[in-house]
Amino acid sequence: MCKVSERVKRKVISIILIMLMAVSLVIPASAASSQDKVTAKKITLQCTVNNDSVTLNWNAITHEKGVRGYYVYRSTTSGVYTIVPETDFWIPGTQYIDKKVTPGTTYYYIIKPVLGDGNIGDPSNEVKVYYPGTVNSITLSAKVNTGNITLEWTVSNPRNILGYYVFRSTKSGDYSNIPETDFWITGNSYVDNKVVPGTTYYYIVRPVLADRSLGSPSNEIRVTSQKIYGTISMTIGKAKMLVNGVWMEIDPGKATVPVLRNERTMLPIRALIEAMGGKVDYSQNEQKVTIKWNGKTVCLWIGKTYYTVDGVQKTMDVAPYISDTNRTMIPMRFVIESLGCSIDWDGSTMTATITYLLDGGSQYPPTPTGPPAQNWSGIWFTDRGKMDLVQNGIYITGTYGTNGTIEGMISGNKLIGTFKDNTGSGELEFVISPNGETFDGKYRTRQNQPWQKWNGKREKDVFTQYLRQLPSPADFSGTWDVKSLGKVVFHQQNNSVTGYVGSKDRITGTVVNNRLSGTYKKGGSSYLIEIFMNEDNKSFTGFWGTDQIARQDWQKFTGKLTNGH
Repeated sequence: MCKVSERVKRKVISIILIMLMAVSLVIPASAASSQDKVTAKKITLQCTVNNDSVTLNWNAITHEKGVRGYYVYRSTTSGVYTIVPETDFWIPGTQYIDKKVTPGTTYYYIIKPVLGDGNIGDPSNEVKVYYPGTVNSITLSAKVNTGNITLEWTVSNPRNILGYYVFRSTKSGDYSNIPETDFWITGNSYVDNKVVPGTTYYYIVRPVLADRSLGSPSNEIRVTSQKIYGTISMTIGKAKMLVNGVWMEIDPGKATVPVLRNERTMLPIRALIEAMGGKVDYSQNEQKVTIKWNGKTVCLWIGKTYYTVDGVQKTMDVAPYISDTNRTMIPMRFVIESLGCSIDWDGSTMTATITYLLDGGSQYPPTPTGPPAQNWSGIWFTDRGKMDLVQNGIYITGTYGTNGTIEGMISGNKLIGTFKDNTGSGELEFVISPNGETFDGKYRTRQNQPWQKWNGKREKDVFTQYLRQLPSPADFSGTWDVKSLGKVVFHQQNNSVTGYVGSKDRITGTVVNNRLSGTYKKGGSSYLIEIFMNEDNKSFTGFWGTDQIARQDWQKFTGKLTNGH
């Protein structure tokens, strides 16, 4: 047998190695080691909403034909997609950032794989995404006025905002879910007239987004309402007193006047104290006068020179007495200073002037001239339809009726401007009332034409007082005896309610906290309805009307539970 030379051996070994390498290149890696990579056969899609985009993430999959990449499909309707993907090339990875998004829009996404033969594979799960847009950054500021606080705010991205809610608290960060108004504010300002002088308040504003959810809050601001002082002047021998700039009779129809007695100014105290917002009681048996104002109590007795202040006895040098006109005459200075107020005497005019701190229920003195005293922003119900005004400084814009628009400028208590609607255009002039609740207006289409009436009434917040925050929606189910409506049977599932009024009329709505909001079908007409469950959960207070009627003018009704719960 011939021996194989070493040279031949080496040559044979080289050929074998070359053949093994060639074979290894042909065999797929997955066949060589099926356990090296674990992948799924179905795509699971997840989405994340960013400030300026939507990020899509999904898992990689395997397929017998291989997977080249993935296509993203988007729609604004669930289950309805075109054959055209979002990109004209497949995505090799497992992430896609969609920057072609419009704020306030709901999108639906699916992913489909591009297989090795070029065909499209089965889709992923569908994901629904609401894109609100860039965070609506709200910057809130405040201005303290005489008797109120004006809030104004600017918004970095006002698109897709329906309106705003104002929240107030007397503690920083401690806000309830109930805003200051039961309807959102369409403008960028709000005047808080429900303030107590000298009180510190905290405010935030939250936007109402297109899907009616609440957006991120504004910055919090801390505001202390102005301490407001009133003045009342009385002159010896005169039957009128000057109350915060307004002349009033001291004792209407009786001609009672302040007098001097033992060098002390004596006056019928009831007129003064009630003008200050206080209360006076008289006990005939004890001949005792009790005066209450701003948390203090002063008691005096007819013919006695002693008196008490919050229970502490003191003395004075002149006693109260009953006048010839049967009025209780009290020494002014002792009472006024005991209540914590000040009194100044002008000997030349024989006039005493009292200065006192106004509380939340008092009549405020006139606001000094300056910026507009009244805020025109809000909903008004007018002779020419429902009106929505927005105030920015002294400038006003608004809408009314079906397609009417208003532009104007404030001058004192007047709004002077122009209007335009389907019937034509012209000029207008509105004069707002001192309390800001109504205006007397006029308009004309041409300068030489006579003016016509255009009056309006502001919609008041009349429902907030009935709102209560509850851990879960109130239960309205049962049979109710409702004044002016009759028998009403409510069926409630979760927070959805259907009510039957008699045999034909119907109430449908949704419950949030203790409020049922919805529609009232009465005969062939449809109305809006708001019903508030009382604390006993066995009675409620409700209102119904239309959006063309101010809420304070809606029909009010009450109901009592007769069978249910």
